Amino acid sequence: MGPDKDEFRTMHTELNTFSLALALVLVTLGMTLVLIMAAWHSGSEKGLRHWALGNLALTMGLVLNISQGLLHHSISQILAAGLMALGLSVIWLGVRAFKGVSQPQAGPILAAVLVMLLLVYFHYVHDSATGRQATVGVCLGALSLLSARELLVPARSPLRRAYWFTGSIMLLSGIGLLLRAVFGAGDSLVTPSEQDDVQALQHATLLGVMVAQIGMAGGFILMTHYRTMLALQLLSEHDALTGTLNRRSMHDRAQALLDTTLQQGLPATLVMVDADHFKRINDEFGHQTGDAVLCHLVSRIRQHMRSGDLLGRFGGEEFVLLLPGLDADDAHEVAERIRLAVHTHTDAISDQPVMLSVSLGVAGTGVYGHDYTALVAAADSALYRAKALGRNRVEICSEPSDELRDNVALRLLSQFRHNLDV
Repeated sequence: MGPDKDEFRTMHTELNTFSLALALVLVTLGMTLVLIMAAWHSGSEKGLRHWALGNLALTMGLVLNISQGLLHHSISQILAAGLMALGLSVIWLGVRAFKGVSQPQAGPILAAVLVMLLLVYFHYVHDSATGRQATVGVCLGALSLLSARELLVPARSPLRRAYWFTGSIMLLSGIGLLLRAVFGAGDSLVTPSEQDDVQALQHATLLGVMVAQIGMAGGFILMTHYRTMLALQLLSEHDALTGTLNRRSMHDRAQALLDTTLQQGLPATLVMVDADHFKRINDEFGHQTGDAVLCHLVSRIRQHMRSGDLLGRFGGEEFVLLLPGLDADDAHEVAERIRLAVHTHTDAISDQPVMLSVSLGVAGTGVYGHDYTALVAAADSALYRAKALGRNRVEICSEPSDELRDNVALRLLSQFRHNLDV
């Protein structure tokens, strides 16, 4: 009766191990299908295809690992370990691709070949179960830690949360695999009384890998989701043609920056920039050239900007430049440099001999305070003055009393010149 009980216990343990391994394969396969679908619908999203292919290689390795009767036992082990190493290496490449850094394409192949060569050695040259166990655990654990190292870094919120969530799972997986290599190295030397502890360790390993697979796939999808959110936010805040802030975003950021300069007791100046004769350029050269002119203008303006300055498209061919820390006189010098840079360019724009100039209006917080709307109105009045006085010039907005006296006449004169297109 005793041998029958031992035989039943052995069959029950093997069944439980096989069931857990089969569940792990199914979970991994499910996560792989989710990643493949996400990669299919994401278009050019970097990383997802690597992660899908990596999980597919992991799934194939796990299938070989639990169905070793299909091939010779040693061949199944060698191929399974090689495929799992290949999968984790491709996942590491996906993380680097997602971050936009270089990806050593030969890395996954070399990692898989190295693992298989070591297993061949410990199977056919120096037969050692301990060596095989340590090889698989150390190599797979090291590859998991490589991905964790790429993810556990500072990043922009909310992407940082997805980075740290996925990186923590990879870190725990790597540590678990390394510990499994250490504590599981003596599995072949256990006594029958210790066999239950070995089986418990195997079950815990399978469960841990299953949870890690679900967590990694969820983390990768979360990273892609947050990346998409940031891209949509960037698109909603910036002008699609020129890459500058759009009107609404410029208003919000500029007012926040003006509030900061007010608290710090610093001046700020707003410059309104307008391309001269832009309608004539569109009519003569076409709208594609007109778009190229606006992009060229923005590039010239950016050459004279500091890191803390803000540039936004106000509408049409008009742009708004906010210069924190500069008073109107200092900002006038910056505006003059921009005017000269635009006017003296000699290169063709979109292969067309476009003669481009700009008019600029300047308004500072010394007169109009740290209110964005008031500064825009004042700079716009100065811009009208520059247009009315012949274009291709910089004008500083006068005192409010002078502005009220001159504004109507200047606008009429500017409109008259515009209608004549002179």
